[in-house]
Amino acid sequence: MEVRFDDDRIPITGPKKRSLFAALLLHHGDVVSVDDLITELWRHDPPGQAANALHAHASRLRLCLGRWRERYGTQVALRTRYPGYSLHVPADQIDLVRFDALCAEAHTRQPAHQDQAAGLLREALALWRGPALQDVPSGPIRDRGARLLESRRLLATTSLIEIEIERGGHVEIIPSLEALVLQHPLQERLYGQLMTALQRAGRPADALGVYQLARACFAREAGLSPSPALERQMLSILDRSSR
Repeated sequence: MEVRFDDDRIPITGPKKRSLFAALLLHHGDVVSVDDLITELWRHDPPGQAANALHAHASRLRLCLGRWRERYGTQVALRTRYPGYSLHVPADQIDLVRFDALCAEAHTRQPAHQDQAAGLLREALALWRGPALQDVPSGPIRDRGARLLESRRLLATTSLIEIEIERGGHVEIIPSLEALVLQHPLQERLYGQLMTALQRAGRPADALGVYQLARACFAREAGLSPSPALERQMLSILDRSSR
């Protein structure tokens, strides 16, 4: 989690302050209740007078925001609203809002303008600097938000891969796909894309091996089998390779 003004990176020091800022930023503009924020900061071991302790952390964060306003003229504001607090940030200053807008625009360009769609998706993915909120302490709001953010990132990644395969870039995309399969062993779309890329690269045996890997991972991790669609893809590759 980073705050930047032009070339200046502004540190948000202290784990509790970072947790509070992240929780409010994930719900920017909406009120997050005192009870939810207490659980976020202290889980199952809140201090005595937890509401007062939360208020103290909010006051420190509000001081930081005040200094940012004085130095940079930013419009970020922390407000007290029943039953908790809300953080107001101009939408165009939040990377996630920009990411979603770029992905939505890319979606409207497909399939007629694949080059433009691919460029927009690359621009969106370039906003990422690592796993979502990796430097924010664990908490219910942070963990749920990080999972949702990563799922949106993966959707954009697989959409870009789909375009690259259709544009004939299947050979170049194989190493990235192999790494993604290892990182996300239960994402069936990645297995299907890797099988397609390998088949088009003239490697049907490796493509069939990917199906076997998917079947083993699904059985081990979730007690499931690959979908009928992935099985049909495997049978199609098998049929073509036996001719």
